[in-house]
Amino acid sequence: MSWKAITLGTVLVIAIAWNAAVYFADRQLETKQYDGVYDSCHKVWSSRGLYDTKEERNSLTAFRRAFDAGAHGVEVDFSYDTATDRFIIGHGHPRKGPDGKPIYTEKEGGLFTLEVLFRELGEGHAFWLDYKNLDHLSVEATQKAIRRLETIAINGSVHDRLYIEGSNPLRLSLYTDAGFKTLLGTFPLPDGNPFASIVVSAYKLLFASFNITGIAMNYGGIDKPIYGENTQKQLGDLPVFVFHIPDDPSLLQQLVHDSHVRVMLVGRDISIDRFAVTDCGRD
Repeated sequence: MSWKAITLGTVLVIAIAWNAAVYFADRQLETKQYDGVYDSCHKVWSSRGLYDTKEERNSLTAFRRAFDAGAHGVEVDFSYDTATDRFIIGHGHPRKGPDGKPIYTEKEGGLFTLEVLFRELGEGHAFWLDYKNLDHLSVEATQKAIRRLETIAINGSVHDRLYIEGSNPLRLSLYTDAGFKTLLGTFPLPDGNPFASIVVSAYKLLFASFNITGIAMNYGGIDKPIYGENTQKQLGDLPVFVFHIPDDPSLLQQLVHDSHVRVMLVGRDISIDRFAVTDCGRD
């Protein structure tokens, strides 16, 4: 048998297996229920709060300001510190000190933790938790973190209003198994890219294979959307939390009326209030 025939046969086998897997994932997702996912007409949340300076992002002041302005939820960046068993709020990964221990950025004079956030602002509010170091945690460390999060979520009465985002489906599904709502962080290609549908199908396979609640996705640009028409159709009924949405009035109106879009974060690295854009009052 020639190498050309072997190559062709291999390609055919891969293509058949891939299409079979995608078909299986689609059938699995058709039966999945999303009744417990956030489904309010107040879809526009705040990314890192409303802040006046870069240093104020992800601070208690910024989050309080966002809630006072009408946000029903906020997106929060955090890392789990295995040594101290704390969830420390901050966007970047901690730097290492001379002793090798992580050094976290302080907020308003000290380390800011999820425990403090939930205690101060948890009542009646929802939280999109962007887990910065989930990929770097072992299964044992993840289970330890879950036990800690269960405690502070119950004490803060916010358990059912937490949405934990991460890109590691195996670690993430452990949180879903423990009763939390989770979001698979995805990084698809722009909607017009010829390989975009393949990447989206791969994410659907992951989503169907693990116990995860919804997905998180970058919208992209006005002229080069990632969450564009083709991707929207391909995702079907999957609940989507969309971030980095351009601040365009017509686009915001379109997305806020999309039943598959559950939460919207407007802008990128800017403090912006678009909480008055809602889907409320529609028949």
